[in-house]
Amino acid sequence: MSSLRNAVKRVTHKERSQPQSRSHLGLLEKSKDYRLRSKDYHNKQSRLSAMRQKAANRNPDEYYFAMTKGKVDGMRQEMIEKGLGDDAVRIMKDQDLAYVRMQRLMDGRKVEKLQSSLHYLEGKIVGKKRKHTLFIEGEEKDVEDFNVAKHFDTIPELMGRSFNRPRIEALERDAM
Repeated sequence: MSSLRNAVKRVTHKERSQPQSRSHLGLLEKSKDYRLRSKDYHNKQSRLSAMRQKAANRNPDEYYFAMTKGKVDGMRQEMIEKGLGDDAVRIMKDQDLAYVRMQRLMDGRKVEKLQSSLHYLEGKIVGKKRKHTLFIEGEEKDVEDFNVAKHFDTIPELMGRSFNRPRIEALERDAM
């Protein structure tokens, strides 16, 4: 029977709240609040005493190279370097130059990618002139009367484009 009695859920003891007449004094501190505050306080005190002990056991003749770079004015402060050496300046300039070159290369690739995505918007291409050689059989009169736009089935304005030269029917279909 005693095991059954232990299995039954028991009601937890609840502490009383601050009485109405004392509510002007603020919240009533409960035992769990006190324990938490006390534990935190004792942790801080033990850390402070450990630091005091470490400071008391410190060797006054102790020396670190970082002490030459710092100055003491009540509290220890790190000294800020006044200027950079010639080597540091040269290295920084080289890094800046390399960064500019890298950015220029990336921007150039971006421009090429965007230009390749343009279809109908691009005008004349700067650079080498493209050639498209047509061999026409017949008399000289046929060569003089030859209409290139009619041969490629496109409008004369698009004859300068050697790539993606749309036909007249495709232009009419896109216009609708």
